[in-house]
Amino acid sequence: MKTAIVATGSELIRGFVQDINSRFLARNLTELGFENQNIFICGDQKETIKESILRAAKIADLIFITGGLGPTKDDQTKNAFAEALDLELEYSTKIEKNLTKIFKSSNLNQNNLSQAYIPQGAKVINNNFGTAPALKLKNKNNCFYLLPGVPSELKYLFREKIISDLKSLSQNKFLVKELNFIGIGEANLAAKVENLALNPALEISYQAGQAEVKLRIKVNSASQKSFKQKNEIVNKARNKLKKEFSCFIYGEDNESLEAKIKKILIKKKLKVATAESFTGGLLAKRLTKLPGSSEYFLGSIVAYNQEIKEKLLKLKQSFLKKYGVVSQECVEAMAVSAANIFSSDLALASSGAAGPAAHADQKAGIMFISIFYQGQSKTFKIEKNYGRAANTFYASQIALFELYKLIAQKRNDLNA
Repeated sequence: MKTAIVATGSELIRGFVQDINSRFLARNLTELGFENQNIFICGDQKETIKESILRAAKIADLIFITGGLGPTKDDQTKNAFAEALDLELEYSTKIEKNLTKIFKSSNLNQNNLSQAYIPQGAKVINNNFGTAPALKLKNKNNCFYLLPGVPSELKYLFREKIISDLKSLSQNKFLVKELNFIGIGEANLAAKVENLALNPALEISYQAGQAEVKLRIKVNSASQKSFKQKNEIVNKARNKLKKEFSCFIYGEDNESLEAKIKKILIKKKLKVATAESFTGGLLAKRLTKLPGSSEYFLGSIVAYNQEIKEKLLKLKQSFLKKYGVVSQECVEAMAVSAANIFSSDLALASSGAAGPAAHADQKAGIMFISIFYQGQSKTFKIEKNYGRAANTFYASQIALFELYKLIAQKRNDLNA
């Protein structure tokens, strides 16, 4: 079954607000087995909304329309929808009762009551988190869902009130598997994947993110294979990719690198600390991003200044003068010192020239990461110059990924 999305709101086309609703809907519809044809974004003008709805109805069976269901004059979605399908607007006493309950009679005005008018034949889907209800309407060969534009309300309605209906509608199910890569570029990854000769029924797509690449595999929706056969094809490809790219894959689907690290640190009952220079506390921030991080994170020293490296990390001036603050020797000493200061099982340290200028006789983009674990240091030299902010984040990606690989020592732990 084919789907389309119509997102309304002048704030979207003017760039004031990001259209996260369409992204949420498209991803969830794909995972449910629907084939999304297009996303139409339009302003608040009634005629442009009508045009977008009619265009969507021509290419899709199931259409989701977001935004414009509120009580103000610029909320034109219901009027546009009714005109597009040649329907009358009817007054819903059910919605009126709900609005009365929300606002109490003293605060209820005609603008609020305008939300009680709905297209003829529409089914009301109660919204427990807002005043605008969602609507469902079947018309000829199309099924329409009209949803509020507030993201939290839309997500609630979709997950709690709509998804069960969609599961019964989806007849062209296909599996989608996403693998997350760090340390290999999109073009290089694509070239290597092409050489694997994966099943020709697969569709493979790539998405370059912030210092990582996502690879998605699915069976072509036009394939006549059974769900069991599709499942076997996707899993065989998944296993082959994980084997071939084990040095670059940190996880699957929506699980973040931070979540993977949290899981393995808690599982192995390990405590971690950081000593940071050019990353400026970013490693500590990412390690404490998730709730419950106090179970494994002890603390951090951001020794951005050489004097702090001497006083807090106990690195001798003569040592720093001999090797330099941006060096393998310095970053290894920082990690060892942090492990001793915090009495941690392992420590992660960073030192480098983030840019744009050279630092400590090292050109911009020369960065060092060191992990001290079980009495040994594992150190990485990174030479990438994407710009100051990107350099810092890229280094944090490599640091956390290498930390994860190091502590996931058993093969069955990696990518678990």
